[in-house]
Amino acid sequence: MPKPSLPRFCKSIYALLGTSALVGAVVMGSAHAQDTAPTVPAAPTATTPAPAASTAAPVEDAAALQERGAYIATAADCVACHTKPGGTPFAGGLKISTPMGDVISTNITPDPQNGIGNYTEQEFDQAVRHGVRRDGAYLYPVMPYVSYAGMTDQDVHALYAWFMHSVKPVATQPKPTELTFPANVRSAMAAWNFVTTKEQPETGDSATYDTQRRGRYLATALEHCGTCHTPRNFMLSEKQDHYLAGGSLGAWYAPNVTSSKTSGIGNWTEDGLVTYLRTGRLTGHAQAAGPMGEAVEHSTSHLTDKDLHALAAYVLQVPAMEDDLEHQARESFGKAVENPDIRTKEPTRIDDLSEMDGPHIYDANCSACHGHNGAGTVDQYAPSLFANTTVGSVRPDNLIMTILHGVNRKTQDGHAGMPGFGSTSDVQRLSDTEIAKLVNYLMATYGSGDQHVTAEKVGELRKAQ
Repeated sequence: MPKPSLPRFCKSIYALLGTSALVGAVVMGSAHAQDTAPTVPAAPTATTPAPAASTAAPVEDAAALQERGAYIATAADCVACHTKPGGTPFAGGLKISTPMGDVISTNITPDPQNGIGNYTEQEFDQAVRHGVRRDGAYLYPVMPYVSYAGMTDQDVHALYAWFMHSVKPVATQPKPTELTFPANVRSAMAAWNFVTTKEQPETGDSATYDTQRRGRYLATALEHCGTCHTPRNFMLSEKQDHYLAGGSLGAWYAPNVTSSKTSGIGNWTEDGLVTYLRTGRLTGHAQAAGPMGEAVEHSTSHLTDKDLHALAAYVLQVPAMEDDLEHQARESFGKAVENPDIRTKEPTRIDDLSEMDGPHIYDANCSACHGHNGAGTVDQYAPSLFANTTVGSVRPDNLIMTILHGVNRKTQDGHAGMPGFGSTSDVQRLSDTEIAKLVNYLMATYGSGDQHVTAEKVGELRKAQ
């Protein structure tokens, strides 16, 4: 089983912080930060038979326990929020900006002074499944304990054993989180925990579940898909009656992935969804970028084939939820367009600062990879811009963010890369106005239609990141 690498997804609730005065006292500033993990009831997972004529209790297979714990950590994507860019895995320090201040993720290595080395297994369980730290303080719900609450005793036990015995202690203390009032009042989380809906803990050995039960367990507990893909109410609790119907992550948008054939992914096959989860791409449908790209790279691409099929089978039978805006399958828009060559014999001067229109911006920055007709490369390394869920969505957020930040996704399938055109680009830094023109051109030519994106909209997403 693979050890978790260095993901950084699950920024879903971070972006939601501060959206309600009422929730301000409860959830704002929530983040995986300041949220170290505690303990769980011991429940052995793998045992070796006691010697004959002995009454000794079964002894755990230490190697199997560590292997299981590593796999659980990967499926749960623990490293996502507890590793800063370029930092040591699980040593914390990731900064998450919120309207109430920056939340800094904590060190969850087994270092006794700076991490969770002094956590007992029960304290670890209290943090992971119940959102309560070792010192009794409440964790913020961006640590997805609401989902992890569904984990089995055995899996939390294995996870604890792996953290304590296989993760290298790191003697680093991240900067503490300092939020403004009322986000800094952790006791307010007691009220939120009381009203929110948590997953009920599963029982038995999760490795022996049948396909549907295993798929549900992966989706709702370990992979916590609803954390991003389920919309939230004014209290920032997931709307259980709109499970996986899509939700805003601030700058990004986690789309509807229910079985709806018009608003969701009801037209996808199980094998197709497995391919997407394993590689981050499905030709003629979608490519993963942003938080989903990170989830694929560091979590789903490491799942076993059996688990991927179980997860895909479960997601594809989630009741269809129709979208208020999306009324046609996102991947069904567009076709190759033979545009006339708009280039002239006159060279483009580097000192010419006049802003171009959409077609010229595309020709100068995108056509070399995606083609003048938008069909992409033959091998689809540079994907087609039609039959593309990002361009075919009526919500331009993800297309804007992809242009700003590019794509950098690595899986066993290979590397998927596209340069960003934001303020730190090494290729070409496009202004908010230029990106707005490009997005409108792309969506009108290959996707759902001109969405009349403004420079102000691009600017907002550029700041939100």
